[in-house]
Amino acid sequence: MKFQLGDIICADGDQYQVVGRITYQNYNDHCNWDEYRLKPTGGGADRWLSVDDTYQEYSIWEMTRYPEDKTGYHESDRGTEIVVSYEGSGLDVDRGESASFVEYEDETEELLISEERWSDGAEYAKGYYLDEDEIWLVKHDSGYKVRSNLPVICMIGIFILIPVMSVMSDLLSSIHFRKYIAKYVDKSDRYTYVTSITGNDKQKAKVYSTDYTLDAAAKDIIAGIEGDTEYVQQDDEETDGAIAILTAKEYCVIYTSMEGDVLVQVSNRKYAYTTDDDLYHGTSRAHRYYRRFYYSNGYSSDSVSYRNSSSPYSTFDDSGISYSSDNSYSSYSNSIRQSSIASRQSSGGGLSGGK
Repeated sequence: MKFQLGDIICADGDQYQVVGRITYQNYNDHCNWDEYRLKPTGGGADRWLSVDDTYQEYSIWEMTRYPEDKTGYHESDRGTEIVVSYEGSGLDVDRGESASFVEYEDETEELLISEERWSDGAEYAKGYYLDEDEIWLVKHDSGYKVRSNLPVICMIGIFILIPVMSVMSDLLSSIHFRKYIAKYVDKSDRYTYVTSITGNDKQKAKVYSTDYTLDAAAKDIIAGIEGDTEYVQQDDEETDGAIAILTAKEYCVIYTSMEGDVLVQVSNRKYAYTTDDDLYHGTSRAHRYYRRFYYSNGYSSDSVSYRNSSSPYSTFDDSGISYSSDNSYSSYSNSIRQSSIASRQSSGGGLSGGK
């Protein structure tokens, strides 16, 4: 994920212009990451976007004048960062300059605190993690460094835009914005966060409890993502078996815990690929289905996407799952998806951005 100066990007539902970039190298593992200085297009204080493609970690920060209260936080990372390169405005660094840093996570492993010690003093910041799909390029400003040509460019743009507005309106009405299980469950008051599980390659899964039945929770989640599933099926070899949902980006399993509670575990697919830890308070039967379903329906394609990461499924020795595309949950997902498509086509167009 790379951006250029002047780019307008969206991060966590807000739009920013990229006004600076610093590339750092971690002294310990020699891996690089980028930190972008962002100016909100709607006004307000600048933010910093950290993009670490090596470990697929993304976060957004705001600077603070004083250290934050660390009650409820634990240390998650520390080391020495070295400035490899930089460009843009508002950057008080030099190439080759270094600082020690310490980062802390809260109990949910979502909120962050950072402290950096430079030769001329300390800097403090607070932030939170983002998923990769929460960050995207809105537009590239090719004239960012050549402002003298901006009026001409704007006039040309106006004449070009006028004849294509009706075409764009039709195109926008057909655009489908992918829905994510994690976002839906996070926002719904029918699900209560229980814990996070950290797997291999720093991947995470979240676990929620719900007062829904297994069936009601599965249908609610499927409806919440507008039927945007790839595979969904219930373990029919036992009563009230676990229900697995695999989308293009996520893997979710809804299951009954050993205590009889209905739990929902959701993660990105890389977590599923790199980690096969037991389900939180799950039965051995639920965990076996969780592994078999992923191996049968997700592992093969993910082994191409995540070929640089190792997977415990490379030595998987259990039987696979026979998938039926006309099972009740798949049929329900298809009906929800078709209803959603029909609704978008008849809505008259328009976009709804943000989380």
